[in-house]
Amino acid sequence: MDNTSNSDSDTTGNANPEILYSDPQQRRKVRWLIAAMAATALLFWLFALPALKHWVDARDVKVMTQRMGLVYYCLSLLLLVTGTYAAWYARRILYASQFPPPGSWVLRDTRLLHGDQARARGWWVVACAVSLMLIAAYIAVLPPRIDALLIDPGVQHSAILAGQHG
Repeated sequence: MDNTSNSDSDTTGNANPEILYSDPQQRRKVRWLIAAMAATALLFWLFALPALKHWVDARDVKVMTQRMGLVYYCLSLLLLVTGTYAAWYARRILYASQFPPPGSWVLRDTRLLHGDQARARGWWVVACAVSLMLIAAYIAVLPPRIDALLIDPGVQHSAILAGQHG
């Protein structure tokens, strides 16, 4: 089923814009998904987060920083996967010169963008993807620097930030 139509007018007064219509079943699925994610986040906050804090909070500083590093690496991996998905989505937008790209589903009725407008949107998604990947890389290199600062407090802060401390 084709979700586009040329029979409506948009808010700018242009006649016959292409609109990608949302699917009510998809919206229901997303509502349930959001509810499940909220319930999972609440359960994590109530039960797993205190256990994670207790696990990270070790008496030995070296063990604590190793555990904290594992948490940082997991967060970095999550951001890297999200950035990779955003890059893949941006590639689809740029190759199709259409936003949303062909085959996408939307949560609400969305006017299709073509040409320069779609490519501009695609480049914004690329910028977001690169930002997420850079943040992931930064988070991945933080644990050794934190470890060096906590284990050897006599080291100069500038040397740690410059990565000159082993």
